[in-house]
Amino acid sequence: MHSHTLVGWGGAVVAVLLHASVAWADGGEPSLPPDRAVASALTTHPDLRAAEAALSIAQASRSASGLFLSNPTANAWATPDGSRADLGLSQPLSLSGEGWHARRTARFSTDSAGASLERTRRELAAAVRQAYVEAVVATGVVEVAREGSELAARLSFAVRRKHEEGEAATLDLRLARLAEVQAATRLLEARRAEAEALRRLSALVMLPIEAGDLVSDALAVAPPPAESAPSDRSDVRAAGAALDAARADLRRARAATIPAVSLGVGVDIEDGSTFIGPSVGVTLPLFDRNQVGRAQAVGGLDVAEGQLASTRARAETEQTTAAARLEEAEAAAEVAGVELDEARAALASIESGVLAGEIDLATAVLLQAQVLQGEAAIVTLRGLLADARIDLLLALDDDALLGGAR
Repeated sequence: MHSHTLVGWGGAVVAVLLHASVAWADGGEPSLPPDRAVASALTTHPDLRAAEAALSIAQASRSASGLFLSNPTANAWATPDGSRADLGLSQPLSLSGEGWHARRTARFSTDSAGASLERTRRELAAAVRQAYVEAVVATGVVEVAREGSELAARLSFAVRRKHEEGEAATLDLRLARLAEVQAATRLLEARRAEAEALRRLSALVMLPIEAGDLVSDALAVAPPPAESAPSDRSDVRAAGAALDAARADLRRARAATIPAVSLGVGVDIEDGSTFIGPSVGVTLPLFDRNQVGRAQAVGGLDVAEGQLASTRARAETEQTTAAARLEEAEAAAEVAGVELDEARAALASIESGVLAGEIDLATAVLLQAQVLQGEAAIVTLRGLLADARIDLLLALDDDALLGGAR
């Protein structure tokens, strides 16, 4: 083969790699579209169930808290013959506002748990979409590897026939067989990656999944952003509410230094006479002045302040880096502009050139490998673009991640 022919084919391959993009054939409606996968995960995934349980516990704690620190206490005593009986009813009451601060703590804790649940929903939805994209990319790479394997098998068969007829050298036959083995290896490796991606997605959506259940274009997995974005991320709001709860809990712990007073009424019945009078009880804070509770509350406040600062810094960094990553991915995708069909046309031209004797087999194997790598890169590029879009939606706490399960 002349050098100018090789340069021409190399230029064609480079052009394909620079301008190719995916144009999948329409295989009908998938049985597991992205929104359905997200909805399934949001219905059954244990991480979300745990966040919902935490919110339920916080709500129950809030409903149980109030100005009264605990339930009233009733007691009764009587002699066997009934000649004497004592009845009493008392209610512990904090004069320092401990109950009021406890109720504020419970309210802020409930707000924090609710915001954490919102963030968990979006993080789970983003994880499902990103795993879905990985599965779509892996399936696309399998398709590319399958094309390469079929092409290598056809060329090997053609070269073997030519060798039998004395028109092909033994070296060409060996090269064709080696190319067939390499293509089969690439296909098996792609199948392994596809299986792992499908398993990860299946574990998230908790449904059995096959490659044919998914959409074919990775960009279809990344939804457009919602019309309005939240002013503050839910995880930042959760950390802020947790800080408010820690401050209220410190006030409660300090108020608990002064013990509650038990106010009540007592009834004494003796030999038919009834005596009724008020009762008062108080614990003297001589030794225990809630030192442990106050120390724990101070430590909890310090931790909550650090967590809020860390969460806020992480949120701002994620938004900045996600936006930059998406901008770069979109620029890369814009450079690659035409369709995957051009790469497949190049493969067909290379195969025809070999059969017509216009391209030697060694050059053909090299060119085919370049085109197949380009096809896999095209699929991967669209997956990276979709992943970058999802990453930005999560960084912005966008409701679009939830799809129809908002």
